Amino acid sequence: MRAFQPLSNRIKDFRIRTKFFLSNMILILFISTTVGGVAIYASTKFIEANTKDLSMQVIHQVSDNIESKAKEAFTSSVYLLSDTSIRQIVSEQGEDVTNENYPAFRSRMEFLLAQYGNGNPYLNAIMIQTRSGQLYWWENKKGLDHTLNHDTVSAMTLSAEAYLHTHKLSKGWTPSLRERNEVFLIREFVDVNHIDRSLGTIIYSLDANFFLSLGSGSSIIKMSNVAILNPLNELLVGGGSPETDKLIRNSLSNVLSEGDAAMATVEYAGTDSHLFVQERTPTLEWRVLCFIPMSVLLSGTQIIVMVIVLVSLLAVLISTAIAAILSNSSTRNIKILEQTMRRVEDGNLDVRIVPLGKDEIGSLSLRFNFMLARINELINIVYKEQIAKQQAEFTVLRSQINPHFLYNTLGTVKWYARMNEQPEIERMISSVIDLLKSSVRRVGEFHTLDQEITQLKNYIFIQKIGYGEAFQVDYEIDEQLLACEVPYFILQPLVENAILHGIEMSKGIGIIRLTAKVVERDLLLTVEDNGKGMDTVQVANILQVGFQKESVPGVTGIGIHNVHERIQLYYGPQYGLSYASAIGLGTQSIVRIPFKIKR
Repeated sequence: MRAFQPLSNRIKDFRIRTKFFLSNMILILFISTTVGGVAIYASTKFIEANTKDLSMQVIHQVSDNIESKAKEAFTSSVYLLSDTSIRQIVSEQGEDVTNENYPAFRSRMEFLLAQYGNGNPYLNAIMIQTRSGQLYWWENKKGLDHTLNHDTVSAMTLSAEAYLHTHKLSKGWTPSLRERNEVFLIREFVDVNHIDRSLGTIIYSLDANFFLSLGSGSSIIKMSNVAILNPLNELLVGGGSPETDKLIRNSLSNVLSEGDAAMATVEYAGTDSHLFVQERTPTLEWRVLCFIPMSVLLSGTQIIVMVIVLVSLLAVLISTAIAAILSNSSTRNIKILEQTMRRVEDGNLDVRIVPLGKDEIGSLSLRFNFMLARINELINIVYKEQIAKQQAEFTVLRSQINPHFLYNTLGTVKWYARMNEQPEIERMISSVIDLLKSSVRRVGEFHTLDQEITQLKNYIFIQKIGYGEAFQVDYEIDEQLLACEVPYFILQPLVENAILHGIEMSKGIGIIRLTAKVVERDLLLTVEDNGKGMDTVQVANILQVGFQKESVPGVTGIGIHNVHERIQLYYGPQYGLSYASAIGLGTQSIVRIPFKIKR
């Protein structure tokens, strides 16, 4: 946040025209960016959704083509099993195969197998192992890269037989059992005359391109981004690059559920994301996988993005020009108002503004003209009042009494009372001097509760001179609370009110009780009398200005209202005065202030 403070401080100093322009530009850029971003996002998602649908249609065609290729190879193996000549050699009908005649049988078998292999250029080899352990094979002559011999054929047929036995299968498709890009069709050499009898194991070795000759005519699905997995999740075709291998590994955990035949999701590998489309073939239950780079799918969105960006830039340029014109037009009246104010600052109060419009600035200009006229009028009035005030103050100054002269005069009266042995008069004069000093010489608005009570006792003593024994005052205050801080002159008005309203009006012997206690971190000062009390209407209105003046002639009640207002001014509306009273049961005046020790 601190990094933005210098910038915010600089913005505060900009001219209002600049602020209008910047605010409009921010709004324009936000709207343009939002609309453009949403348009690009929506178009991208639309193209992505359409591409998913198209990809799933294409992968369905590819899946059908792959299963058709597999069926073609499987049908060829069925024809081979049905060949009488081949079956006789495998079952050794008519003549047993020995070491001496094995070469002749192998040469004849190779000739018979070539009739099935030469018709398919993608067929790499056909290998047969009989129950008696004899091996026969045919290998495609393309490239003259003959790699099969008796040992390699024996190893692969034994592995194929073990594979069928392990998975409890009679036929299956497996990855190549040698380091070649090929797929093996493994199946038992079933006797067609006795289908529960196996004569051996047969292997069809098919080049992987046999399945990847897609023939779909699609520009998004290539041989390099297709993979085929058998029902055991073994990779038959595909892979080879680290990125593709990672995608294939990820697909192993994203298997189609039984109710789904196809699905499409987005997968990440390397630095690019791919659309992952897969479909299960209906018969073989192979999973045909296709990974299409999203960059290829969304290549068509580049033109849309470019058009949206150009249109957004053009809209921003046009909006900028409009914003500049509007900001100048909006601030022209403000500039005129500012220039007029500068002339007023120089002392020319006779200038006036001619509004250029009826908008808020025009209305403000009319108010400004009215204000100038009013100021001129008030200046004349204030000037005359100031002269009259100065004359009145001069008169008051001449009639002021020096407090020291008053102290000295009261001191002389006090000395005279002592000389004439008048202790009551002497004490009364002392109380008056103390009250006068506390009023004139006090510092601040607060003192201790002890000082407030001392001042109150001086007042009560003076009142008792007039009232005699008509009332008495009891103090129930813990000495520890005498150090509390209280506002100046808050108890005397309450006691005075108790004497005038409670005691004097009842014409009986009154008791005034002053208590202090701490409740929930607040100091409660209570002045209670046993006077005639008040009804609920009087209690509800006692703090209202003017109420007591109407109900009790000669008593204005300004002191009580002043105490309540000062307490709320010092501490807040939750503090102040409250009253509890009933007819014939006396009155309680309660002061609530925060508990605080005077420092």
